[in-house]
Amino acid sequence: TSLGRILDWIEQLGASDLHAQADRPYRVRVHGCLEPVPTNLFPAPSHEQIIGFLRESFSPETCNRIEFNFEADLSFFHGELRYRANFSKQQGRQSFSFRTVPQHRLNLKDLQLPTSLGAILNEPRGLVLVTGPTGQGKSTSLRALIQHINETRSLRIITIEDPIEYIFTEKLSQFEQREVGIDTASFADGIRNAMRQDPNVIFIGEIRDRESIWAAMQAAETGHLVLTTLHADSVAQAIGRIREFYPAAEQGNISALLSRNLNCIVCQRLVPNTRSTRTPCLEIMRRDAGVQEAIQTNNLHLLTGLIEASNNRGMHTFDQYLTELLAAKVITEETARHYAVNKHKLDLALRGIVMSTPILTP
Repeated sequence: TSLGRILDWIEQLGASDLHAQADRPYRVRVHGCLEPVPTNLFPAPSHEQIIGFLRESFSPETCNRIEFNFEADLSFFHGELRYRANFSKQQGRQSFSFRTVPQHRLNLKDLQLPTSLGAILNEPRGLVLVTGPTGQGKSTSLRALIQHINETRSLRIITIEDPIEYIFTEKLSQFEQREVGIDTASFADGIRNAMRQDPNVIFIGEIRDRESIWAAMQAAETGHLVLTTLHADSVAQAIGRIREFYPAAEQGNISALLSRNLNCIVCQRLVPNTRSTRTPCLEIMRRDAGVQEAIQTNNLHLLTGLIEASNNRGMHTFDQYLTELLAAKVITEETARHYAVNKHKLDLALRGIVMSTPILTP
């Protein structure tokens, strides 16, 4: 099909995303940069051509869902690659965005993630949040963590996603993968029902509302390891965002629940590296007495200092990790300065005024 030809081309290009709008050139995202697709290769499609591509490639039921709804989410395979697709309208005409979801088994090392990240899975229960802006590899990192469990422990893992992106192949663990809208009515319903299905681990694609947050915390409190993603730029912002889902009168209770059940927050950004690709840069907060008290009393401004001082307990800030990536010559000094959260503090560290315990394993 016409759509198949362009998908084959972006796979060879190594692009992560394809965007199509009626009467405009296609665009692709390669290593984080958005680029136009040469129109001599693939001319800008009309509204009618986009509808034609979809009818060639998808079932009549799926095409009706795309055409007669304002937006539609789904996932599909093309060759070896799985794609996460969003279909939308712009000025009454059809658009779509596809993102590749690699199906090969990814481990922490392949993704240039610190092996220490695997230690957060040793807790038998609690909530693990992976946060960051859109397109920064949150889902991919969580998949690698779940794959790590699958290859090392015999556990029952239930995933609740919208849509299902990666199909896990069972190794030691058993999987049940459920899709919102097809297998369960909502994230909250899926989580509540999962608790009756004897899981050890529950993976929630994303927490988007107070019902799913509440259900996730209840699952963690009742003895399950719960892994999920949230859009937030820092540890403090992640906790603040969860509180903001609730009215002021309930926020104290939410802080108390979080302080008891939040094992770990991993904030992730992909930064340009010296090999012209991107490398994950992480901020990691793990629960200890100081962190627990700061969350419970809503003194979130204390968290950065607590994390900075706790390298020996597997925690580090975004800027500390940037410094380590620079020392390992993975990124340039210009990149470190550009992405630093506290540029003055990073400047002091680069001049050797502040040194901390190494984060990256040699």
